[in-house]
Amino acid sequence: MSAEAPRQAGQGVPPARRIALAVLGRVLPAPGKSAPPAGAGAGQDAQAALDAALAAPGIDPRDRGLATELVYGWLRLRGRLEHIVSRLLKNPDAVPVPVGRVLTLAAYEILYCAKVPAYASVDWAVTAVRKRSGKGMAGMANAVLRRIAADPDAYADPEFYRRDRCDDLEFLSRFYSCPRWIAAMWLRDCGRDEAVAHLAAQTETPPLGLRVNAARPGARALFDALAGLPQVRLAEFPTLALPAGTDLSPAGVELHDALAGGLLSRQSAAAQLVLARLGMRDWPEPVFDACAGRGGKTLALAEAGKNVFAADMHAGRLSGLRRETARLGLPAIAAFRASATRMALSRAPGTILLDAPCSGLGVLSRRPDAKWRRGSEDLAGLIRLQRAMLEAAYAALAPGGRLVYVTCTVNPAENEQAVDRLGSRHRELVLEAEVPAAPDAALGEAFYGAVLKKP
Repeated sequence: MSAEAPRQAGQGVPPARRIALAVLGRVLPAPGKSAPPAGAGAGQDAQAALDAALAAPGIDPRDRGLATELVYGWLRLRGRLEHIVSRLLKNPDAVPVPVGRVLTLAAYEILYCAKVPAYASVDWAVTAVRKRSGKGMAGMANAVLRRIAADPDAYADPEFYRRDRCDDLEFLSRFYSCPRWIAAMWLRDCGRDEAVAHLAAQTETPPLGLRVNAARPGARALFDALAGLPQVRLAEFPTLALPAGTDLSPAGVELHDALAGGLLSRQSAAAQLVLARLGMRDWPEPVFDACAGRGGKTLALAEAGKNVFAADMHAGRLSGLRRETARLGLPAIAAFRASATRMALSRAPGTILLDAPCSGLGVLSRRPDAKWRRGSEDLAGLIRLQRAMLEAAYAALAPGGRLVYVTCTVNPAENEQAVDRLGSRHRELVLEAEVPAAPDAALGEAFYGAVLKKP
């Protein structure tokens, strides 16, 4: 958690809180004429909004760290925080959305930011509410937040979220801060134990995923040094997972320098491992990454010595791939702008990697805004898109080639059922490997993958 320098009471809303509130307002706009409805792609991507806000000059590094912690922590636990505050209000519906957001953000600090004194959280929040809505609302804010600060342990007890004798689905939605439609889908498709494991994972800060650049001399020695750190959650060359904020210096590594020098890359460990567990080293070449984005998987393949080329619809993402290729000291990778629903290729690849756009329900710990910005009605459009991409990949694949389908979601309709639908239309396809989107306590994320061979 981030610390903050002491300040005198009543000095106004500190910079980190102002930044966090502004970012959350852009990610989840308050209902109104100018705001799209929730679940319809409402608002801005959280990381993009945060990056834009932190680009302003003169922001103290401590404020940058605290603002980031507040934005992501609040998005992970929004549902739980809103339930806590609502139980302490006489008429929750009468509280304006911006005031409620101040209350829940301050509640997050009190309950989960151990290095921030509770009195400081109460003070800035009361000041913010007074400026916006006057003394009456400020008095209410003061009373609610002081009650939370007086007994913070009460809100860690699951029974607090059952006191009105709600059903199990409502309890899970409240306690694990997840929309009911997602919790209901996981209960139906995964069973309660696995559903609870997925729900718990998305409330936690994800680990720092690192990829050692296997194309560099000394890669194994660097990996071994990092793998020897006591905090390591997972080490499987060239992939590492460590708690966020881990100090690498005991292993003789400064993260900033290692990133700048192309020795390491940040990449979700779960995203790396799904490729390894699908046998990427044995995929026929060349490998075509049809939805490359900024190239995390493309570059992992290149570092492993695979002949790879790539495409994406967004030119900005491809420029990021080119910059990363140069940083890592890799040979230039052919990359072009194209839709994965129309693969007009001049050569038939040995393998097509389809890292498909999906609902992202397997990586909600890393992208918690997705659960609030998407709705169940969005799934049908994604499934249609995935179907079109799979058909295009099948058509472009040479006989004997492999189609590798990967998602970062926990939804059988986008995973196993998508592969089954393709197989029912093209019965000659052979399922060679499959990795289910199972909970993983060390990684906190879940990816699905399948390898299909076209005879």
